[in-house]
Amino acid sequence: MKRRFIYTLVIGITIWICILAFGKAGGASLALMAVLAFIKKKKYDEREYQLYYKTNNFAFSFMIVAMVIINQLQIAGNVLMQENWLILSISSFFIGQGIIGLIVFNRG
Repeated sequence: MKRRFIYTLVIGITIWICILAFGKAGGASLALMAVLAFIKKKKYDEREYQLYYKTNNFAFSFMIVAMVIINQLQIAGNVLMQENWLILSISSFFIGQGIIGLIVFNRG
């Protein structure tokens, strides 16, 4: 499960970098999340599912905070945020899920 969180963290950061470097064309880097389906799965127990759901709840909270920040940057006139707010919000969720997932699963 930790590999999933490391992967989502890396992809989230990659998407942010691609958007900042290439603009709208950097949104194509979101397709890298499709590789997550091929990461080897094992049979998870109830405890791991509980921690996974807990991680997602915290990650959604993180995404809401990130969306408020993105909205404030839009109001300030940042053109990059106005054009790519959805992709940046999704990548913020991936970053939050990766960081929070690693914290939650290390604390157990």
